[in-house]
Parts: sequence; structure tokens; C-alpha cells
Amino acid sequence: MAPEEARRTWKADMAQVAGKPVAVGEVRDLSLPGPAGPLAFRLYKPAAKPGKAPPLLVYLHGGGWIRGDLDTHDDICRYLCLHSGCVVASVAYRLSPEAKFPEPVDDAYAALLWLAKEAGALGADPARLAIGGDSAGGNIACAVTMLARDRKGPRIDFQLLIYPVTDLASATESKRLYSKGYLLNSMPFYIASYIKNEADKQNGLASPLRAADLSRLPPAFVLTAGYDPLRDEGEAYAEKLKAAGVNVTLKRYADMIHGFVSITGLIPSAELGLADSAAALRRAFGLQ
Repeated sequence: MAPEEARRTWKADMAQVAGKPVAVGEVRDLSLPGPAGPLAFRLYKPAAKPGKAPPLLVYLHGGGWIRGDLDTHDDICRYLCLHSGCVVASVAYRLSPEAKFPEPVDDAYAALLWLAKEAGALGADPARLAIGGDSAGGNIACAVTMLARDRKGPRIDFQLLIYPVTDLASATESKRLYSKGYLLNSMPFYIASYIKNEADKQNGLASPLRAADLSRLPPAFVLTAGYDPLRDEGEAYAEKLKAAGVNVTLKRYADMIHGFVSITGLIPSAELGLADSAAALRRAFGLQ
């Protein structure tokens, strides 16, 4: 199946199981300058309240690097905006196989730089910045967080990592147990679509668990699912962050599968992952 056809099919499938979109104060489709041309992003703003402008969450969608867009994760971003009180900017980075590693990472970092600079004009507090993502988007969020540290900015205050991909070369017990029949069945294909060569698997920006230095990174909330091939690498990343001195909250949703926050229309109890994510953002920024 051609990439565009696969994306349309997956988008239609996800629409059948997504949660009901909640209303927020304002939603706007905008664009920002990227390394290879404009990047679309969708801005979600909570209802206006007196006082200081809300924090900004830059969100990177999942989809195995090869699919996903602003629409497939619209319900997630609306939920996080409404229940965290943050402004959310969902960024449409370039997809693989057309854009190989590190191009999606480059897009996401460029978006972070621009959004941090323009936060005030967008109605957010430029001094309070978070980054987040699910699955492949969580993988890119890990990479961008390291780039922001190494390139001296922008300062990120919090990272939200929802069942992130953290090791492209691992052979874990959870992959052995759950790589067939638990929704996420094609990780080798996704990885092959994303990287240019085998050496990329060892790069810390592609495999954050293999990064040499995880110190001086922002506090993190890491979510994993009990029946997810990515469970073990996500939890290993959380533990490695802790060992590097990072403040980490790790929560495993024991009865869930990969992608569970995207299927709340099918499994209402999966909303707990989003509720906990929103609560983590509120705690990080002292929001009521």
C-alpha cells in the first residue's frame, strides 16, 4: 500500500475509535517555518481566565513516524488543553519514508524554537514550556528535549512521554510477548521506514535509551501499557532518567495495550491515561 493510502486508511480507522472531542476556548490551524518549508500546527487554547497566561505544551503525534496528523490526535490535544489548562500546539512534522531520521526531529526542534519564541503572541507564557508525545511522537519528544539541553534552549520545564519508542535496536521481553495481536504489530516495518541505515539505531536521538547522557533533562511523566511491545523500553528509559538525576513519575497501565489513549471511544477506561497526563501537567506548573 502506498504511504498516502495507508495514512488515509489508518486515519479513517482511528476516527472510529477516538474519544469524543471536547470543547476548548479556541482552536486555530496555523503554520510555522520549518527546515524544509512551512509546518502546519494546530493551536488549542483554554477558555480565558484572569491572571497569568497559561503554559505551552508542544505535542508530537504518534503513528510510527509514517502516519498520523493534526486530525488523528485532535481529541487527545483537546482533552489535554481542557483538563490541564495549558495552551497546546500540535505539530505536523514530516513523515517517513519520505522524510528519514533525523528530519522529523529537525522539524520538531525547529517548531519548538519558533513556538517558544512566539508563545506570548500565541497567548501562552513563554517562561513555562512542556513537550509531549505518544509512541513515535514520544520518541521525537525525547530527542528534542536532549537537543534543547545541548543547544542551550529553549528551556523545557516538563516532558510528557506516552508509551514512547526509546530503543530501535532492542529485543525485549515485552516485544517477544506482545508484538502480535496487541494492536502494535509492525515495529520492524516502522523502524525500517524511519531510519536510513542500521547505524541510526545506535544514535541517541533515534534511540534515546542509548543516549550517552540523560542528565539535566526536565522532569518527566512516563506512561506505559501492560500489553505493549514498547513497555519494557519505555520503563527502562524512565529508570535511566532517574539514574541520571531526573525527576520521573512512571505509571504502567497494566490492563492496556499500545495506543490506548487514542481509543477512548472504544475503551472508555483508557481515558485514565489522559486524565493522569493532564494532572501531571497541572502539577508541573502549579495549576488548579
